[in-house]
Amino acid sequence: MKKLFYILIILTYAITGYAQSFAPAVGFEGSTAIYKDSSIFIDWASEVEIFRRYKNIAFPENGIVDYGTNSNALGKAKGNPNVVSLGDGGIAILSFNSSIVNGEGYDFAVFENGFFKNDTSELAFLELAFVEVSTDGIEYVRFPAISELQTETQIGSYENINARYIHNFAGKYTMFYGTPFNLDDIANLTIGTSVNINEINYVKIIDVVGTIDEEFSTFDSNGKKVNDPYPTAFISGGFDLDAVGVINNEINTTPSNDISISPNPVNNFISVQTNINNIEKIEIFSVNGKLLILTNNKNNIDIQSLQRGIYILRLEGEGKSFVTKFIK
Repeated sequence: MKKLFYILIILTYAITGYAQSFAPAVGFEGSTAIYKDSSIFIDWASEVEIFRRYKNIAFPENGIVDYGTNSNALGKAKGNPNVVSLGDGGIAILSFNSSIVNGEGYDFAVFENGFFKNDTSELAFLELAFVEVSTDGIEYVRFPAISELQTETQIGSYENINARYIHNFAGKYTMFYGTPFNLDDIANLTIGTSVNINEINYVKIIDVVGTIDEEFSTFDSNGKKVNDPYPTAFISGGFDLDAVGVINNEINTTPSNDISISPNPVNNFISVQTNINNIEKIEIFSVNGKLLILTNNKNNIDIQSLQRGIYILRLEGEGKSFVTKFIK
């Protein structure tokens, strides 16, 4: 009877919010983190507005964070010390050289400067933020962010969390690795709004105030408190924005109906059908942006070495990129 009792406790624990449902940390199988040097990035944020907030929202008299400058959030991800801190509930609004569009796979990624507890653990010091997008800079739609982190005890100032418990929060991954976002995730949420997922001109980053104190807590898309390291009551407190990298935009990404792949699904070899005559290169990426194959031959591309899964193919030619996906 005692054994059955403990089994029931374990099952209840797993069902009520500790399921580890999401992609793991950098370096672990299934991670969706994208390294800053990946050639999948075709642009970076070019302008930013920063609205800094408190070192500790519960004690506003202690002042506003002041670490970093606006320029640290622009261009390619650089890591420490080239970040800008937002403070509790602080906001950054970034814009780009051309509109982000809803292409194949992930469309952009946000970089923060989190760090691992040690070389073998999945645990890391992560500061989280909500992500919203807008076409006109007035109306925004938020990515549905989910936290499975416990809310019984406060995660302390220097404590660590596991990426498997969080989804669609910026800051899920450690320094130099972007957290990717797919505009498909908000397609239904934009209905009846001014937000066009094929014309995203602004990305808003909003620091998560990770306290479980009812007075100041913030909530995920399911109405659950988000518990992350708190307080971070120093000049670099809150989300530390490093960069936003663009994967699909209106200049460099042409809809996939300009190219096709056969066969699809595939086992061993694929060929690309396209009217583009001057092919500069063909790249095949994993869904998390790792370059796996590089060629300029569109016929009989050998993909036998790839594991079963979904892949992104990008063809560059005539000054544009043409993107599609295939299944092995």
